[in-house]
Amino acid sequence: MSRVCKRKPSACTSQPLSNDDICNKVAVMRRALTSCYGPRGRLKQIHNAVGGQVQTTSTSGVLLRAMTLSEPLLRLISAAVLDHTARLSDCGLFTGVFCLGLIENGKRLGLGSAVASRVYKYLLDECNRYLRADDCRCKVQVNFSSIRSLLALAHTVVTSKPACMLRPDESQHITSLTVQAFLQSVPSASSGVFGRTLVLALDGQPVSDSVVLPGLLIEMPVLKSVDLKNRNPGRCKIVLFGTSLSGDCSDIGEAALEIPVGINPETVILEQLLKLGERVVQDGVGVFACQKVIHPVLQQYLKEHGLVVIERLGHALMEPVAQMTGALIMASVCTPVPAKAYGQIEGLHLHRIGSKEVLQLVPSGEAAVNTMVLCHRNETMLDELKVTCQRAEHVLRLTLKEPYALIGGGCTETLLSAYIKYT
Repeated sequence: MSRVCKRKPSACTSQPLSNDDICNKVAVMRRALTSCYGPRGRLKQIHNAVGGQVQTTSTSGVLLRAMTLSEPLLRLISAAVLDHTARLSDCGLFTGVFCLGLIENGKRLGLGSAVASRVYKYLLDECNRYLRADDCRCKVQVNFSSIRSLLALAHTVVTSKPACMLRPDESQHITSLTVQAFLQSVPSASSGVFGRTLVLALDGQPVSDSVVLPGLLIEMPVLKSVDLKNRNPGRCKIVLFGTSLSGDCSDIGEAALEIPVGINPETVILEQLLKLGERVVQDGVGVFACQKVIHPVLQQYLKEHGLVVIERLGHALMEPVAQMTGALIMASVCTPVPAKAYGQIEGLHLHRIGSKEVLQLVPSGEAAVNTMVLCHRNETMLDELKVTCQRAEHVLRLTLKEPYALIGGGCTETLLSAYIKYT
């Protein structure tokens, strides 16, 4: 395939703002972010010109990822803001508006790039020095001995996103669930390993149906309550496979196989899978989970012996399941499963939430893993609520490292401006 036009060499310029077209794009991006910021911020509906889903949001992360930016300078600013929100989960819109404002004001004042960089670095150092001082008036300490302090901090994050469309009672309910999920993920003094919270989103249900459950919830549309009655109640072993157990030769990868004449390789692989099934049944395993597909014959064999079979678990759930159960992820069916590879769960419960059947893996011991079931009236609101709750919990986690919060409503910006002006 040949290029339609001749490839041009990469262009590097030290004065991108000398181009009026780039300056206009910077102004447009600043206005887009500014219109979402603050108590009077408005929602944005983003739609690709060639079609696709319409996204409604006021969250910086969703907004910037959905915007198609052709200008390298704007892509650089967008990447910086997204990195900021990934690490701190807060003030993404403010960061974007502030960066673009500095660029525009520097050009308006006629500052060279070198002079502007030195001035901004000096002001940044002064602001950091003031914020770290003991007599700083724009920060408050987060008291972890008081649940009200955590609720207030989480509530500010939840209510800052108008696209969630929450009523006051719903905002309070979601705030309580966020704090509950955070507290349940905090490890005890003995383990020292921070837990995690997974989110299961269900649209079409009222927000009041949202709940936090210990352990993991896995969608199991074909599992019935009678299937759980065939196994012994209580604690059981779980084995976890990260490789495909479908029995296809293509799943072996690029390895070279020597197949004698008259031997069906798929039959040999199936025999190996059944030997694996016999071994886990002998070891008293109660749950057989696989990231990918499990051969139907192996599934039937395991179910006949009372095992709960979970296939297509997915990459995202593998690590949480391993962390919660203590199981080692097996990568091959050709080697016996060692005893130390088995994990433990306290029990299994089948829940019907809305129109979905979900299987709850109850953790044993002090595994700080839980699932937040988020419900909302439609998919658009639910997507925004999911992002907001994840960021609110991340903010609470960050306060464990540095238990301080900055006062909002523009007070922090005003105090910093006054400090810079009069020092």
